[in-house]
Amino acid sequence: MRRRIAWPTAAALAAGLVLRLARARRLAERTTGAPPSVRTDDGVLLHVETEGPPDAPLTVVFSHGFAARGAMFDPQWADLRGECRLVRYDQRGHGDSGWSGARAATMERLGRDLGQIVDAQGGQGRVVLVGHSMGGMAVLALAGLRPELFGNRIAGVALLSTRAAPLTAGESSAGAALRIRTTLGIVGASALWVTAPLLQAVHPFRSRIGHDVLRRRLFAEDPPDQPARAARSMWVDTPTAVMSAYLRALSTYDARAAVGALRRVPVLVLAGEEDSTIPVRSSRWLADRIGGHTRLVLVPGAGHMVTMTHSAEVDAALRDLLTESVPGAGGRRAT
Repeated sequence: MRRRIAWPTAAALAAGLVLRLARARRLAERTTGAPPSVRTDDGVLLHVETEGPPDAPLTVVFSHGFAARGAMFDPQWADLRGECRLVRYDQRGHGDSGWSGARAATMERLGRDLGQIVDAQGGQGRVVLVGHSMGGMAVLALAGLRPELFGNRIAGVALLSTRAAPLTAGESSAGAALRIRTTLGIVGASALWVTAPLLQAVHPFRSRIGHDVLRRRLFAEDPPDQPARAARSMWVDTPTAVMSAYLRALSTYDARAAVGALRRVPVLVLAGEEDSTIPVRSSRWLADRIGGHTRLVLVPGAGHMVTMTHSAEVDAALRDLLTESVPGAGGRRAT
């Protein structure tokens, strides 16, 4: 009986391994490769979109979150078009960017990627970084890696629906409690990684139940249909192997020591009041800890994907940040 059970299990695991290797090969090759794509220092091609001249006095670089892509900033892109240089990109493993495997799926690596995007496509003027969720964590990781950029090359930062502490712990967590929560997070993410090839074949977010779970997690009650469909599409398009790799990274990520570098520039911390993915207290902690030229904006009735559902509030807050960061840039259009 044990042999009868063992053989199908072994076959399933072997099939999963084959699927994983094939998927990894496709991910490594998945990129447009066309200008202005950026090749990172470890050889991954990141899909980049730009609009506006390189000699613009201000460039805004958008960094998206977990299981999303640069297109999540469509409303902000449309609002700022023609007023400054705009840059957005797909994180490694997401959208049309390449992938180099789970070992490189760390917040530190995303911070390095963001820095290389700024170096290659940030133009000749000042830069304002806009990071949502995991993209905001990439901004904080960059602050830890290259703090000298902030106040020099980088003139302002917007941290949207993000946090500096591990996803599995609170901002005040430390010692044994932090280690236990981190370990539990790693175990859960590792289990997902093992089963990722099989989950990919029956992607849970394709189902109605999965869609409803995702909708409740990413949005407040009764979100508009278009943002909900767009978010679901991005999650379905993101391979489960990529998701599981980043979930592990989110369990070990900790940028609380890096927030000091942001005190050199104006900072916008913005979140939806009904965010059930990253609690509002994380945004309050960021705003309090950074201090200085930091503005906290909490959007009533908004969930985690606030940029997609409450673009008017986000756009207005971003414009205020741009004006403060680079006076004369990103102001209201003349009417």
